[in-house]
Amino acid sequence: MHAHHHDHAAEPGSPIGFTGERVLPDIPEWAWCFQAHLFGYEDLIGRVPAGLRVLDIGCGEGYGAARLAEHFSHVDACDVAADAVAHAASKYRGRNLEFAVSDGTRLPYANATFDVVCSLQVIEHFTGTDEHLTEVARVLKPEGMYYVTTPNITKMGEAEKDNPYHLRDFDAADLNASLSRHFADVKMEGMFYVEDSLRYRAMVRAEERETRLRPRVAGIEKAVKPLPGAIRARLRPALRALAGVKAWPLPEAETARNAILAEDFYAGEPAEESFCLIGVARNPKR
Repeated sequence: MHAHHHDHAAEPGSPIGFTGERVLPDIPEWAWCFQAHLFGYEDLIGRVPAGLRVLDIGCGEGYGAARLAEHFSHVDACDVAADAVAHAASKYRGRNLEFAVSDGTRLPYANATFDVVCSLQVIEHFTGTDEHLTEVARVLKPEGMYYVTTPNITKMGEAEKDNPYHLRDFDAADLNASLSRHFADVKMEGMFYVEDSLRYRAMVRAEERETRLRPRVAGIEKAVKPLPGAIRARLRPALRALAGVKAWPLPEAETARNAILAEDFYAGEPAEESFCLIGVARNPKR
């Protein structure tokens, strides 16, 4: 797996402000991340029949809940951030789609309301995993299903490991154990690349070049580190140009990563080998 290094920089162009906490559509630098999130929603849609009532916890900007509402008979969506919910409710309107402000550990829904509950890249954002799963089990019907995705911490790069918004990291065994405390039937899968995809192959080629050049870039950084800032700023581009690295990170690697689409992923096993874990839990314990 390729660890993807994203800066969690503020993005002024977004109506709800891009901080790296939640994924938004139409942010070019995070297109890869958006497509990976979108895959989760598409994968869920492919697993269950259409005429169901679904809850999307941690809906963020709302694009995923809106996609679910195209397929399912009724979708409720909630998020702890009031600004995100207000934005989602004004942008995505549908008779079968309702947004609410809610903490993932205190859900404002009656017992046994939903056929399916999902939370995509949300469970790592709070420490109260058991409180969250107790609530998920409570609002699910007895034969209901919970679909959860979260980064596999064993496959993450340093930037992801240092994400200030991720308060609880999971590997496959941790997620399996957490789900098994609250559900009778747990299946662990993960997200993988479709290896014969042309977009995936282009990304691999670009990232291999990036890997080859990384030691040169590190060497240049080491050489310029003792110099005063103004000299460093002038010298760094000249030394990089000599080393055959005009810009860093490599623009073509960023471009190739961000050309990836939801269809370039698939769900499979073993979960331990995937960059993103998928838990499918059925039959909630009460």
